[in-house]
Parts: sequence; structure tokens; C-alpha cells
Amino acid sequence: MAEARLAVAFQFQVTDEGEIKVHLDRRILVDVYRSIRRVIRRKLFKSRNAAIQSVFPATGISWSIFFVIFGAMQILGETSDTVSAIQDKIPQFGRLDPVTRTILVTLVSTTLLWLVWSFFLRNLLKLLLTYKGWMWSPHGATVTTKPTVLDKLTEPLIYLMTGKRVLPWKLSLPVKAWMGICKVIIGRRPKLMSLQNCMPKLPVPSVSETMNRYLLTVRPFVNDEEYARLRNLAEEFQTGLGKRLQRYLWVKSWWSSNYVSDWWEQYVYLRGRSPLMINSNYYCLDAIQFTPTHVRSARLANFITALMKFKNDIDRQTLAPRFAMGTAPLCCEQYPRTFSTTRIPQLVQDTIEHYVDSKHVALYSRGKWYVLNVIAGGRQLSPIELQKQIIWIEEASLTDVAAPGEADLSAMTSGERSKWASFRETFFSKGANKHSLNLIEQSLFVAILDDSEPGYDPENPDMLNNYAKGMLCGDHIWYDKSFSVVCFKNGKIGMNAEHAWADATIISHLAEECFNWDIELGYDSSGNCRGQPRDDTILSPPRRLRWDIPAEAVDQIAVARNVADGMKEDLDLHILKHDNYGKGFIKTCKVSPDAYIQIALQLAHYKNQGKFCLTYESSMTRLFRSGRTETVRSCTSESCAFVRAVLDKQPKEECKALLKSAVNRHTDLFRESMSGKGVDRHMFCLYIVSKYLGEESPFLQEVLSEPWRLSTSQTPYGQGTHTDLRKFPDRISAGGGFGPVADDGYGVSYIIAGEDNIFFHVSSKKASSHTNSRKFAADISEAMQDIRSLFQ
Repeated sequence: MAEARLAVAFQFQVTDEGEIKVHLDRRILVDVYRSIRRVIRRKLFKSRNAAIQSVFPATGISWSIFFVIFGAMQILGETSDTVSAIQDKIPQFGRLDPVTRTILVTLVSTTLLWLVWSFFLRNLLKLLLTYKGWMWSPHGATVTTKPTVLDKLTEPLIYLMTGKRVLPWKLSLPVKAWMGICKVIIGRRPKLMSLQNCMPKLPVPSVSETMNRYLLTVRPFVNDEEYARLRNLAEEFQTGLGKRLQRYLWVKSWWSSNYVSDWWEQYVYLRGRSPLMINSNYYCLDAIQFTPTHVRSARLANFITALMKFKNDIDRQTLAPRFAMGTAPLCCEQYPRTFSTTRIPQLVQDTIEHYVDSKHVALYSRGKWYVLNVIAGGRQLSPIELQKQIIWIEEASLTDVAAPGEADLSAMTSGERSKWASFRETFFSKGANKHSLNLIEQSLFVAILDDSEPGYDPENPDMLNNYAKGMLCGDHIWYDKSFSVVCFKNGKIGMNAEHAWADATIISHLAEECFNWDIELGYDSSGNCRGQPRDDTILSPPRRLRWDIPAEAVDQIAVARNVADGMKEDLDLHILKHDNYGKGFIKTCKVSPDAYIQIALQLAHYKNQGKFCLTYESSMTRLFRSGRTETVRSCTSESCAFVRAVLDKQPKEECKALLKSAVNRHTDLFRESMSGKGVDRHMFCLYIVSKYLGEESPFLQEVLSEPWRLSTSQTPYGQGTHTDLRKFPDRISAGGGFGPVADDGYGVSYIIAGEDNIFFHVSSKKASSHTNSRKFAADISEAMQDIRSLFQ
């Protein structure tokens, strides 16, 4: 691009008299200069961050300290042995003058010792981070111990170390010592990726541990005969094939950064042939009661600016790494693929492509696709400049005529993967179609201008339901992109994300930060972006993508649209805004809010189905390098005992005791899964090893084919500089959700929004006669009230 601009900026003409006249366009030359400067700065940032990461946790300050010490030792003559050793190895060294020799010895010795120090600190920190006892240490609302004078004096120190108001008298002495040592090694402001090399590997549990945990999780919903059969299968596997598979898995864990994640991405996501829409992708919503502007072009321009700030923070690694309890770092390996990433369909296994130099957004409006340049003239466009470009697209799309098949082309990304791969290879592998498709796939992300006006009305719940449904299975979302942004006519925003490249915690962090940055950027009194366009940059209008789609391909696109419409019609999605009480009340019960909600879901499901079922709750393993997720099997013997007691109307005190037991059991399961002691990922990897070896395991086949008829997940909130919901209660977000995992089951996503609100996103399929999302949402509300009544 820079060469093309230079060709336009520098032109010459030969006159009839033989004179050469040179024409220079100053503004284009400035653009070229800025482009070159931007590339150089990006490479310098990348090199600098790579150097910092390679020696972390050692710093330049520690190198300076070593240099001063060695310099003093040289002056005092304490390093004569070092000088002699170097002189013996390098004869020319002795010919140097004393000053030069002193400087060189100090530099070499300092650097070598500093590198050894870096290696020592890195492995010490890795060893410290293998400790997970802090998760079991009493803290939070469950502790009633009164603070001592020493505790009050050390509270400021804990705040300095953790960055959070963690009260020290709610932590044990070993945990406080562990936190202090870790924070001293990590420092105050590590880079985003600095801690990656210091993170421990995910441990491989023993087969016996996994078998015992598995049998405990299936006991609640199988009879004695079935349980005995499963126990025999587990014992046979443990003493037989399991030992051999475990040895191979141990070997893999030694040479890979994470023994699960690469196989999980490959076999669970990329080899899946079912449609991404509903089955894999997920969505997140805007604040439902607050819209900073109703001018669509302005809202999208500000939001794009906020997204680019997030991208720049990732590229420069100025985005602060995530920590648990302010001390234990979370793996940030997924962040670099947030932007400019696309899932490419293949016949057998898809691939994930990440493009480094993307500078544009692929924008859809009224059946047409456009290229919106976010970076032009060697700089990022301001919000007001982006708004003018978006207005140009809005106006052009009113008169432009869509090419045949263009309006519904995105339907191909929503369908069966092998069909999309074959279609892409046949009709989009050359010419204009390939060029335009590449521009969409290589974009930073996809943006869609939608002419509908979703929102929230307490008197009309379907309004919010349709908003969510449009984000999960909207007509024009490009489901292959890492994420797509939909901006509606009334200024509302929503996002849809592909699941293979990263988990929902990354997108929820992105959304939370960008929604708040959008508000900080602000709008003028008319609702437009602030500021004025710069006049030192030539802005070309957005480009219209050109297509040459043959009639056969148009027919296939129409079929894909009909299939997508059928899937959308079959989706039963309902959002429950539970505002009777929230986290504030739950904390007064001195229990974990997440565990409390999970027990309520068990009670609601039994009311809805009349039986217990295998329940999936997603937890993270990002306390380990390359960690992603693990399964918490939420239906336990303790939760079932509580549900039966409530439905049998047992005394309140008995029900409260059973609730405490169920909550404690669930909390332990969650901690175990975060510590690498889960059941499902270990058995999944054993199954993959068995397939590589050509071995058949009836036990593993049966375990991994069990349906998850209740799949749940909590959307995290408060990962960044979040809004104070007590000060701005109308800015609560409804979070996001996903589709049901089983055809006859439910998918439930929930977000704890502030102290007084919990949103539940309940999904199922209308084709199933056993499910009804609206009825299940009502059962959840009733179950929440049943549990609250125990404390009244």
C-alpha cells in the first residue's frame, strides 16, 4: 500500500522542450511517512516486548544493581580471578587498557549473573504458582474472625501487593506469605504476556483419582445396578488399558505446554462438522437500560475506536494481565488472536488463520459488503472520521444494488462445515469472489448495520428475547470471524463470537472494557462523535466489495439461508431478569454466589423435568499455561439431597444444613477443576490417545457419549475498569448466552450484575417435547425464591 501511495505522490512529466517536471503531493508523502513510521514502531514494540518476556521476572533495575556491585568489586580488586579466567580464554583481552578491561568484565559478568538470576526467579515463581492452597484458604464473607491490630496495620501492605482490598485477617498466614513473595517477584506492572513463561504446566491426574471422581459424579442419577456396572467398567479400565494410555499422556505433558488445549481445539472445535450458529458460537449484549447515543453511525464509530484501543493494548502488551485474588496470574495466551482471526472451513478439519497487518473492518449494510479502513495515512482514524465513513456507507447502501447471492452469503458460514468448505473451494477460489472473501476473512472484525430496534421492556419480555436471539443466530453475522459486532438502528450494540480461538472470558473482558471506553469517549449534544476531522490526511471513501456469484452458487446460498432460518425458528431462547435479590443477599448467607445459583438450577431442573441429570458447568484452567476450560459436574449427591428435602418440605434448619453441604461440595469441585483435578478433560485426552493407538475402550466411549442435558456457565463481570453499578444502575449488562448442548436439554448462561440483579439466558429447542425455555426460566425464579425463604 505504501508503494502505491508513493507512486501517486511522486510523478514526473517530460515537456516538449525536454525538461522534466516533478510533481509532489505533500499530503500523500506525509501519509507514506506515517505508514513507515507506524510499521517501524510496531516492530520496535514487538522486539522490546519479546526481550522483556524472555528475561522476566528479572528487570533492567536488577541488572543495574548487579552492574553497580560488580563495578565496585572491580574497583576494589575483588574480581581478579574473573579477570584472569577471561584473560586465559581470550589472550587479546590482556592487551586492553585497564579502564576498558574493567568495563568489559563488569558488563559480561553482570549480564551472565543477571541471566542466571532471571532463570532462578522464573523457576522459583513457577514453583510458587503450583501452590493452589490459597483457593481453600478461608477468605471473603464466610469468615467471621475479628481483625487484630497487626491485621489492620498490614492491610495497606496487602493492598499494595495485590491491588485489591483483600482483608488480611481473612487470609491464613501461609497464604499471606505466599502472596507477598509472588508479588515481590512479579512486580507492580508486568506486561500482558510477561508471565507466560513463568506459569506451571497443567498436571496430569492419576487414573485412579479420575475414576473415583467420576463415580462420585454419576452416583446421584443412576440406580444401584447401573452404578455397579459403571464401577466395574472403571476398575477394569484403571487396571488395564488406562495404565498404558496414561503413560503416553505423561509423555505428551512433558513436551507440550498443555496436554489438553491443542487436542481440545483440534478435536472438539476444528473437527466439528455441525453448524457454528447456535451449536458453538455465543453472544453478548449491550447495557439493556442505557444507550449513550441513538445515532447509529456515531455509536459504531466510538465502539470501533474502543475496540482499536483494546487491540493496541494487546499489541503493545500494555493491557494488564489478569490475576486471581490479585496474585495468581491467569494465562493470557488467547488474547493475541482476538482481532484479525478467522476460522477457515475445510473438508475434514478447519484451520484458524491470524492475519498480522489487518487495517480494515468488513462492514455489511442492507445486503451489501464494504471495506471500512480504520487506519489510513499511517494513523488510526478518529471517531468523527469513522462516523463520516459509516454515514457514507449508510447512504451508499440505499442506492447500491446487491449482487446476486451477496445479501445472504453469510448464511454459508452458519451451516454444515464440509458443505461450506466445498462451496468455498468451488466458487470462491479465484477472481473477484476470492479477493472479496479474503477482505472479509482478513479484516480486523466484521460489523453489521442492522435496521431493527431491539431493547428492553419489562412489560414485553419478548423484546429482550428477540434481541438475544438476533445476536445468537442473526441473518448477516459472519460466524467464522473471531467476533462480529452488530449495531442496530437505535444505537444498541451486540456481539457474536466464534469459540475455537478463545473462550468467553476473553470476549466478555473485551466487551466490558469497550462498552465503558465508548461512554468515556462521549458524544456531543446531538449524539454525534466529538471532534473534527483532520485535514492533513486524504480519506478515500469506503470500498464496495465486488462479487461474481454464478447461478448455481446463488441457489446453494438460498438453501443455506432456508436451513439457517429453520434452525433459528427452532431455537427457544428466553431471558430472565431476576431482580428480587442478587449477590448482596446471597453474601449475607455466607455462601458462594455461584454455588448458590448452581444449587438453585438443580432445584429448578428437577421441578421442570422430575429427575436429575448430568450437569455441565464451565470453569477455567487458566492458572496453568495454555489453560482453557474444565467441567464442573454440578449435580452431586449433596445437591440432590437438598432438592429432595425442599420438595418434601423438610424443616428449614435441615434444608439450610443440606444447602450448606451442597454449596461446600460444589465449591470444592470448582476449586479442584481449576487446580487441574477435573474429570472430563483427562478422560477426553485418554480417549484421544486410545484412538491414536487404535485401541477401543468401552468405558471411555460410554463416558464421553453421555449427554449434557443441562449445560451452564457464568459470564464473568468486573474484569476491567468496570462501571460502578451502584452509581450508574441503569448501565447493567444482561451478559450473554449460548445454545443448548443436547437436543432435549437446556443451555443456561447467567451473569451476576451488581448486588441486586442476576440475568439468566435459557435456551432449548422447540422440536423437543421435553423442554420449554420460558417454563424453565419461571422454575428458576421460583427455585431462587424457595431458597431465599429458608433464610427468612
